[in-house]
Amino acid sequence: MSDPVHVPTGRSTRMADFARVAGERSGRDLSAYDDLHAWSIADPDAFWSAVWDYFGVIGERGEHAAAPATLPQAVFFPGASLNIVDTYLRPVPERDDVGLPIVVQTAEVGDGLAVIASLTHAELVERVAATAAALRARGVTPGDRIALVLPVGIDALVVTLAGLAIGAIVSSAAPEFGVPAIVDRFGQLDPRVLVGTTSYRWAGRRYDRRDHLVELVRELPTVRALMIVPGADDVNSPIDPDVVDVARIAALCVAGSNRLLQVDLLSDAQRRHRGVELETAPLRFDDPAYVLFSSGTTGTPKCLVHRAGGVLVKHLVEAGLHGDFGPGDRVCFFTTTGWMMWNWAISVLATGATLVLHDGAPTYPTTDALFDLVDVADLTHLGLGARLLDAARTEGLSLRGGRALDRLRMVLVTGSPHTEATARWLVDELGPDVMPQPISGGTDLVGCFLAGSPTLPVWAGELPRAALGMDVDVYDADGVPTADATPGELICRNTFPTVPVGIWGDTDGSLLHETYFAHYPGVWTHGDLTSRTASGGFIIHGRSDATLNVGGVRIGTGEVYASLEHVPEVVDALAFAQVWQDDTRMVLLVVLASGAELDGDMRDRIRRVLRERGSPRHVPAVIARVDDLPRTLTGKLAEIAVANIVNDRPVRNRDALANPDTLDVIAALEALRV
Repeated sequence: MSDPVHVPTGRSTRMADFARVAGERSGRDLSAYDDLHAWSIADPDAFWSAVWDYFGVIGERGEHAAAPATLPQAVFFPGASLNIVDTYLRPVPERDDVGLPIVVQTAEVGDGLAVIASLTHAELVERVAATAAALRARGVTPGDRIALVLPVGIDALVVTLAGLAIGAIVSSAAPEFGVPAIVDRFGQLDPRVLVGTTSYRWAGRRYDRRDHLVELVRELPTVRALMIVPGADDVNSPIDPDVVDVARIAALCVAGSNRLLQVDLLSDAQRRHRGVELETAPLRFDDPAYVLFSSGTTGTPKCLVHRAGGVLVKHLVEAGLHGDFGPGDRVCFFTTTGWMMWNWAISVLATGATLVLHDGAPTYPTTDALFDLVDVADLTHLGLGARLLDAARTEGLSLRGGRALDRLRMVLVTGSPHTEATARWLVDELGPDVMPQPISGGTDLVGCFLAGSPTLPVWAGELPRAALGMDVDVYDADGVPTADATPGELICRNTFPTVPVGIWGDTDGSLLHETYFAHYPGVWTHGDLTSRTASGGFIIHGRSDATLNVGGVRIGTGEVYASLEHVPEVVDALAFAQVWQDDTRMVLLVVLASGAELDGDMRDRIRRVLRERGSPRHVPAVIARVDDLPRTLTGKLAEIAVANIVNDRPVRNRDALANPDTLDVIAALEALRV
């Protein structure tokens, strides 16, 4: 076994302090991480009680923190009464008494990055209170759905917190997603309020979203109020003075219908309620806070309903202990509002750290621009996708070149497997005082199964351990833990606070069971091909199902196929992920109508449709033509079989294919070699 690439620096950490406190409560020595983890699994009632108390969660805890349950059941804090916004927005003297901001917003400005806004604790509370009052005035009550189509920023944060304060269920999508992709998600939820933007900036360009916003309102008939957030460069824009003409947008939204719709600027709605006190509704631990969306691998994305209390306590473990966030820290995890890391990042507030929100492309103006952000926003913690680091390494960039990075002490990495080469390069670039921490989990649990600890060494390319409270293992096809480094299914045996309440519309729980528990009854199967390591860590080799992971964002093949219906010449298609040059790229195989050619114009048209109806992440790196696609005897596309044969993995279901010879044809395609 090779040496670790990073070892603990010896500085005091919240993980070590929590282990001390927990050890005193339990009468055990829990100073070693593996002992602390074993205790967190063996005595969940004591562990989750200790988490609540250590972080001072605001609310009534109740007598028990955890009750015995078998997945998919999850019984945590059954007697609790709380609103998670109270913990997110509690005063933190170390921050507030010296005038430090609670939230900072950065963005693309000119040909670089800059801080464009910040709020103190009092200012954020005031704005959330006014927004919650405005939402209540629009009829929002506990359980109603609020839908956001906004870029990352203070406005998105404020609306989310305001909705949670009321007890509403909040769901968000990034503005670059096309209308069909957003309607596939929000259309299932019957939202009452939509908050959207008229434009957004990405990689130095402005993208107008006025028509997009109007079309979206028309496609969501349950929306009764539209609150508009002007894009960053919309106000007094010399390009179009009517860009935020509220009356015009309202008229377009209801044209040709008898629909009643209240439309105004978010800022105007807030102004009318300025000065009100923040009111938070007392809720149960399991009352829903968010709906997040699966990738839609086999059709319409599944709406995963996440319990408010579970999100809070799970994120306190991940951010406060594994991430070592706390008062005095400044934390930015690059995300969009359509990725679960947006919801995860909001929980930074519960640790007392300052939350830094970045609006823009992660590669603008250069591939390593997020390390400019470290200096611009004085970050102690930066989170980003593994693919971005891979790109910076292959371009030969210097992360230290011209940068101070004075306070940076941790880089969190997720979104795709962290390669050994990139992990070594990152440590070489940043030095021994900056800990690399790869983490892995997903939208499904809005959190992590695997993570590092500031008290543990880090081995290149590995995820150091299972997260606290998570009984994670690797199973073979028979449900037996693998005894060596053989890849298998990443599973979790125990119940945990962010097991979804359910899937929206899945009244009998059958879809939830089929998705996560059908393979190994009573055990969560996550869909990651994973192996154990000699150091006690894990290596994730990619998805074991057909979900694509493009730039750290999970993309469902069903979304790709739905968009391709608008290219008549494409009569059949199959999308899969190919491991390529220490990364993963998306490949699209198409069967074309007779007489059609896959020339440059056709490729451009396919890419344009996928970008407009999905997002830039739905655009494949390779498009290749085939005469036939492999299907099962029941007519289903054999996506996993294609991904396996192209990536030199065993094809498990070849005998179940109606036309298995097509696999060999695909594997021999020249387009997959360049």
